[in-house]
Amino acid sequence: MYLPGTIYERIVDLRISRGWSQKKLSEITGIVSSQISRIETGAIEHISSDILIKLAKAFGVSVDYILGLTTVSTPKSYDISELGLSDCVVKGLVIGTIDV
Repeated sequence: MYLPGTIYERIVDLRISRGWSQKKLSEITGIVSSQISRIETGAIEHISSDILIKLAKAFGVSVDYILGLTTVSTPKSYDISELGLSDCVVKGLVIGTIDV
């Protein structure tokens, strides 16, 4: 299943839905504004995986969502360091001594 529209349109929709300007998205992602503009207009045919990952992280969605491969916008996995857990708690969760 593919979402309607292009990758470029989904990026514009995500940015606008958050009320961000291209400049604001540039500040958040570290991608220069002119490149964001070229991405959104479709002037860049192939978006690198690095840029897709930066955009997905900024928007809080999965890369698959940006690519139109899924309607589920929430990423299915997270970097465990983003959870703010101590090393002891992480170890306990992994080895099963802590149950949630």
